[in-house]
Amino acid sequence: MSPESTDDQLVIALPQDPAGLERLRGIAQHTRIALLEPGALTVPAELADTVTGFCGDSVPSNLTELPRLRWIQLASAGFRQAIGAGVPDTVAVTNASGVNDIPIAEWCAMMMLALRRDLPGTFADQQAHRWDRSPVHQAELRGLRVGILGFGNIGQQVARTVRALGLEVWVASRSAPGFRPDRYDPLDRGPEEVPIPDRSFGLDRLPDFLSGLDFLVVTVPATPTTDGLIDDAAFRALPPTAYLLNPARASVVDEQALRSALAEGRLAGAALDVHYRSPMAADDPTWELPRVIITSHVSGSSDSTFFLPRLWDLLARNTERLLAGRPLLNRITPADLAG
Repeated sequence: MSPESTDDQLVIALPQDPAGLERLRGIAQHTRIALLEPGALTVPAELADTVTGFCGDSVPSNLTELPRLRWIQLASAGFRQAIGAGVPDTVAVTNASGVNDIPIAEWCAMMMLALRRDLPGTFADQQAHRWDRSPVHQAELRGLRVGILGFGNIGQQVARTVRALGLEVWVASRSAPGFRPDRYDPLDRGPEEVPIPDRSFGLDRLPDFLSGLDFLVVTVPATPTTDGLIDDAAFRALPPTAYLLNPARASVVDEQALRSALAEGRLAGAALDVHYRSPMAADDPTWELPRVIITSHVSGSSDSTFFLPRLWDLLARNTERLLAGRPLLNRITPADLAG
């Protein structure tokens, strides 16, 4: 898109945020903005020759018919839907990392407390009118160790949140923890506010990382390289007193390995917000897993009052950067898109 062009078209297939749309029109005064139904993936034929930017759930289905397309803004932090989609290197793809970090971190803190104090057991006691002051209902989090697998925006926000509860933070990631000025942060925090882990591990040292944990929080995206990353060997490396929290993607955790670890008592419990079959049918066997809290893919709070304003804020910032010829926030590398 050009700052002075009137031929460029930005096509948006998102739920609208009136304030965000007004701001975007002010930034892109010489760019036409077309609003499609939320979730639409086909750019209408009459716009195909002029669209230079697209924002939606995935890559446009008629990608090869959009000769001037230069940018795709995904509405999710995950980008598996764009891997292997044939996006040329001339088209920048950015994700929505940073938009839902805060609610996901809050979900993790809530689940840690619920698992540690056996909140499901408390609910069962209440239903049975049973007075139960067992030690399990009085356990504390302070002093325990949480391991965060992946240390992008979500992982960093989880670290900030659990640190406030007195937990020690270990991190395993493919790159060294640090400030990323190319990532979207709705709070605009600087390098001095990046949480420093108590210990950091490369993914080649996964067993060492896992062996010392009380909680494992999965925050890596779903890619071919992370599929089944938490497998049977990983569960055997975890202490049997550890808990798993997965607000990321189900495919990162091998389903059969998870079932076996729970059935054999090699895992204390789990909280799952992402699922192997979604939405889960009433007869899905996952409902019956022992010592597991299941939520219906709500950790990102995409229906909250904060989600859309943040998403449109990211869209506005990246539009402004594109028009100014500056690097885009949250750009996914061609290598990652190739899978």
